[in-house]
Amino acid sequence: MLAQPFYFEGSAGRKVSDKEFLMMCLSKWISGTLAIALLVGAAAAEDIVVAGKVKSINADNKGFSLTDSADKVIVLRFGDKLVVNRAGKESKGDLKVGDLKVGDPINICYEKGDAVSTAHYILVREGKSENCDLILGNVKSYDSDKKELNFINANGKSSTYSMGKAMVRLNMEDAKIDIVKTGDHALLIVDTVEDKSTLRSVMVNRPAKRDANRVK
Repeated sequence: MLAQPFYFEGSAGRKVSDKEFLMMCLSKWISGTLAIALLVGAAAAEDIVVAGKVKSINADNKGFSLTDSADKVIVLRFGDKLVVNRAGKESKGDLKVGDLKVGDPINICYEKGDAVSTAHYILVREGKSENCDLILGNVKSYDSDKKELNFINANGKSSTYSMGKAMVRLNMEDAKIDIVKTGDHALLIVDTVEDKSTLRSVMVNRPAKRDANRVK
């Protein structure tokens, strides 16, 4: 007697053969694996902030390398909209002589890719910026009465900063603090002297379609 195919009860009472059942399981497994891969890919593209010193600069290839606090060498390329902040003065676009030098102590915000990492913002720690740091994270809230910004950094630590005379920008264009929304992804420049932190800049990165309140 020939073996009869094994059937499973499918949706709406439809019988599903063992072959079809296996194909359904395989399809779900592939879909799940793909979803995980996409999530991993998205995580790999997240911005990172590190501190270190410029080791070398290759102007022809639009790239450079730095040595971080753990003495690890990181190789990066200059982003198309790279901003270099030296002593409180920003240079945008193509680097000019003196914008970045070998030996410069820096804080850098960059996107870590699988093959190439891209620098977006470089803070050279000298002059007015000697005690400044870049802090990456998200806006928790803004208290307009107290003029205080509540911020959660990339490590999940929550801090409160008085706005004072801090510069505010939305997608690197001048703006007012009123445009900041809970959950906004932002890069801060914070000056710390003798355990006292002063907020110098709030740079919000938000999709262009939400820029209706930008300062003109």
